[in-house]
Amino acid sequence: MRSIKPAADSLFLCPRCRNPLATISRPCLCGFVVRESNGVIELMTSDEIAASDPFITAYEQVRLEEGWGGDDLDLPFHAKRHRNIWDIRQRSFRVFQSIATNLERGLALDVGAGNCWMTRYLAHWGFESIAVDINTSSVDGLQAGQKFINQGSRFLRVRAGIERLPFPSERIRLLATNAAFHYAGDFRNALSEFERVLIPGGTIAIVDTPFYANAADGERMLAERVEEFRRKYGMTEALARSSRFLTFNELEELGASVKLKAEVHAVWPGAGRKYEDIRARLFRRRIAQFPVVILVKS
Repeated sequence: MRSIKPAADSLFLCPRCRNPLATISRPCLCGFVVRESNGVIELMTSDEIAASDPFITAYEQVRLEEGWGGDDLDLPFHAKRHRNIWDIRQRSFRVFQSIATNLERGLALDVGAGNCWMTRYLAHWGFESIAVDINTSSVDGLQAGQKFINQGSRFLRVRAGIERLPFPSERIRLLATNAAFHYAGDFRNALSEFERVLIPGGTIAIVDTPFYANAADGERMLAERVEEFRRKYGMTEALARSSRFLTFNELEELGASVKLKAEVHAVWPGAGRKYEDIRARLFRRRIAQFPVVILVKS
């Protein structure tokens, strides 16, 4: 196993016993052995990995069929496919950038990092950055981030789940989750875990997660996806519903429940998306909005 610099040793909790890891170069006192595979530090138990495998398999199937991954690493500005989507995400990213670059520097997590395209920006902006994801694929997951490391970016890559972060309490200055928070199985649990690892005054940024003013519109979207994925991929309803949505009222309630103050920054979706919105309203429907949501730990 390639050596990992000692500076990383005090950052982690054991995923099995949840005690601090004095070092990641030796087994935890509970017997858990930290492994590194192709540059990714493995901090999930075997049971957690087994539980996540069906989702990862389904996720990669859809991504492959829809033409994501592989050749679109230079994001969000040089996407080779899905340019209409990345046109919106560029605007979201600019809003997030204007907020993040005005924060004090420190440890930053990119939770649900995928191929680490945002992690490398956090590193370039001066944060000590860590990419976190359950997917380690070299096409669409953490191993794909090696491209940015080869180009000079400096960040760690950790395999872990969104609702069970392997980091001590009150260590993280900024936690960003881009196109990922809606995959959490329990939004309250995820936000509670985010709040736990943040330092006082720390910031959470939820980017590119779908929001609706009315839950009925979100449920309609989910029902349509369930039917589409059943027809195209033979996917179960439970797996098709792994990606969900939030409402603005739900966000307010969730933030208050874990003592986080929420701010919603609207993002102009572009003329094409705005036309879709107007057309949907004619049929008394609403399409998803993708604001940048900032939550601060008081």
